[in-house]
Amino acid sequence: MQSAFNGRRIVIFSGGATKSSEEVLSEITSLAAGGAFGSILGRNTFQRPRDEAIALLDAVMQTYRRAA
Repeated sequence: MQSAFNGRRIVIFSGGATKSSEEVLSEITSLAAGGAFGSILGRNTFQRPRDEAIALLDAVMQTYRRAA
């Protein structure tokens, strides 16, 4: 965050390849701990069954909420 215009810019990370829910949440936990504001998760949510995708997105939101 410090390198992104001295922390004055929002940093969002690309989600990358399809991953397991555990891998996504591990990555999100690391990003949130580092001060990221979000991650692009399209592929990792839209290619899952609806209930699984909603549960994953909820876990992601809770992770960022705890880091704030």
